[in-house]
Amino acid sequence: MSAHDGSHATHAVAGAVPGGRVAPHVTREVAQLYALAVAQQRAGNVAAAIETYGRCLALDPRYPEIHNNLGTALDQMGRLQEAVACFESALSLDPGYVRPLVNLGKVLRLQGKAAEALVRLERALTLAPDNPAALTNLGFALADLGPSRAAIDALRRAIALEPALAEARHGLGRVLLDCGDAAGACDSLQSAVALKPALIDAYPLLANSLILLQRLPEALAVAERLLEQRPEDVEALRVRLNCASRMCDWERVESTLTRTRRLPGGTANMPPFLLLGVCDDPAEHLAAARVRAAAAARDRVELPPPPVWQHDKIRVAYVSGDFCAHALAFLTAEMFELHDRSAFEIHGVSFGPDDGSALRKRVLGAFDSWLEGADKSDLEIATWMRQREIDIAVDLKGYTLACRPGILACRPAPIQASYMGYPGTMAAPFIDYLIADRHVIPEAEQRFYTEKIIHLPDTYWVNDRKRRMLEASLTRAQAGLPAQGFVFCSFNNNWKITQPTFDVWMRLLAQVPGSVLWLLEDNAWAAHNLRRAAAARGIDPQRLVFAPRTASEIHLARHCLADLVLDTLPYNAHTTASDALWCGLPVVSCPGRSFASRVAASLLNAVGLSELVTSSLEEYETLALELARSPARLAALRARLTSNREALPLFDTPRFCRNLEQAYRQVLRASPRV
Repeated sequence: MSAHDGSHATHAVAGAVPGGRVAPHVTREVAQLYALAVAQQRAGNVAAAIETYGRCLALDPRYPEIHNNLGTALDQMGRLQEAVACFESALSLDPGYVRPLVNLGKVLRLQGKAAEALVRLERALTLAPDNPAALTNLGFALADLGPSRAAIDALRRAIALEPALAEARHGLGRVLLDCGDAAGACDSLQSAVALKPALIDAYPLLANSLILLQRLPEALAVAERLLEQRPEDVEALRVRLNCASRMCDWERVESTLTRTRRLPGGTANMPPFLLLGVCDDPAEHLAAARVRAAAAARDRVELPPPPVWQHDKIRVAYVSGDFCAHALAFLTAEMFELHDRSAFEIHGVSFGPDDGSALRKRVLGAFDSWLEGADKSDLEIATWMRQREIDIAVDLKGYTLACRPGILACRPAPIQASYMGYPGTMAAPFIDYLIADRHVIPEAEQRFYTEKIIHLPDTYWVNDRKRRMLEASLTRAQAGLPAQGFVFCSFNNNWKITQPTFDVWMRLLAQVPGSVLWLLEDNAWAAHNLRRAAAARGIDPQRLVFAPRTASEIHLARHCLADLVLDTLPYNAHTTASDALWCGLPVVSCPGRSFASRVAASLLNAVGLSELVTSSLEEYETLALELARSPARLAALRARLTSNREALPLFDTPRFCRNLEQAYRQVLRASPRV
């Protein structure tokens, strides 16, 4: 989980600075006033500078330098539309004047008009190819339209021309972060703030790069320093909440949420995915998603409506940055392979890293055609899809880390859906459908989703039957477990562990002598805080055993050493629950109100174990304790999972594919365009 999800409010870019002297034939009075205005602006007395520039223009409006500088002062005051008028006035007097072209490009970008900004900035670079400010602003504008190689190249050119240009290093860090290069982003952003400590917008991006590098205390320190100066800084609060969640620092989580709820907009200021882990209110999730959707559509160029296509086969494109050794790819690989090619063409768009893994090769090999989009803009990717006359575009990323919702904001397909990657509403006008089931989105909760809901039978979850676990048996000693005793297990990311759930877990350990809690080893700070929390509840910290991340086949194999999975709330075990059930390990779950909090219930229903779905944390605790004390009952549950496993709806991938394809046919028939 990361607060960085591809949305930015980056304003600090080079270009909007006062110009030099006006023409030598200007009157003495205008020249003196102009000099005074420039001095006022450079001294930070911007309001006075605006008034003085106005007096200059009242005396003589013929000089483009004065219009340009008045525009820069208005920009500093946030009066962007007035600034645009000034820059345009300067250009009407001198169309070849580079400075107002650069400044106009910057301000247009800040108004959400990145495509218009590009026109001005490209014109500026035609006149002055080696202008660092123009290149920097061009890089930012290109980044607004989606991370691309062109944005990186422009910013690196600016740095090569002017190594001390902090804004260019800031922009490069932003694009590298969007492209998944956390180390490169961190280096660039650290250079930016070292060169210009007042570059406030760079600090949250620096903190997010540190989070991705697992340097959580450093990231938290950046956020806390920024909050000392600006207590209501939304970006810093996002970082603080993200770090606190990852470190299981529950007091800081709660204090950050309290501070956020006092701000205008409240938790809608938080990244939607981050909010799912700390809040179970679907109304808050919807509000946050609306804000993120608006940001995704802000700078996008929507393609013209497509013509009515008549294809022999339905053309589906799956769009994701996770076609690599990622949980999404592990789950969906066989689905791509099993799609009925007599009725469907299956295309892929990959904008994530090429990790060289066998899984990536398998996934991409399952597509009839695919695009490597990591170095392409959102519009370029959307255009590729439009050229292939895609009928249904399916976003598999949502608002998770390094997402690119701007691709579908360009409207490449007449029907667009969200599936699997993000457990919630995207609240975006460019997402028509959300693929779900009646367990994750009950009828009573549909008002919190802007999409039309596709309710698949059985479950919305998909699996790959080709997953294999290590054939050699693992021992408790190899896993760091005690030789005897009941093993409660939760291999969820540690940020999913909340205090109320942890309290239940500690009471279970207290009531089951010799038992241990087996958790994923996420980071050292989470492990420290969890062990400290255990001790505070009277439990020996050594009864918390941490499992390191490992290869998939080893991870699956170690499930045989656990006795019972304890689910998390409000963000359930998703892939981890699916893995456990695949390995024959029962899961006890307590659904909440949100999609993310009801996924395990969907999975349990799809394997015929609805009796493990509870209605409260009290019932959850009671059931888990009963199972821990009933070896025969647990053995019977295991037998039900492992007997004829692939016939269970959760693991019957061909059956799932037919259900999904039928849904595609239905939405296509219902579309007014096809």
